[in-house]
Amino acid sequence: MNPSGNRQARGRRAEALARDWLQGQGFVIEATNVRSAVGEIDIVAREGATLCFIEVRSSQSTAWGDPAESVRARKQQRLLRAAQWYLAGRAEQPPAIRFDVLALRGDGASALQPDLVRGAFDASALPWRWRL
Repeated sequence: MNPSGNRQARGRRAEALARDWLQGQGFVIEATNVRSAVGEIDIVAREGATLCFIEVRSSQSTAWGDPAESVRARKQQRLLRAAQWYLAGRAEQPPAIRFDVLALRGDGASALQPDLVRGAFDASALPWRWRL
């Protein structure tokens, strides 16, 4: 079996679970799998008036650490650039934006359990050239 294909299939399942869970929590999904030359955003959703850029991470094991902690500075910069690109194509700017991480954890035997980290990172903490 192709390990890359298996990983992609797991990722698609995790993102579908994430979308369903977010909608159940009252989020309105605006876009999914937003790809640009500068990066990718898994899910763009609204929670009230806040536009949320959501990175989905899943893991069957925490042996290598928590999935939410895997969104480090380099990935944050890519997400920020992709968000800037996404916002540049809009007629209006949202009143507030937020970067979230939705970690899906499981032990291999049970269903993945979602844990949303709202405001997982603050764009103002990134180097000035990456700020919104």
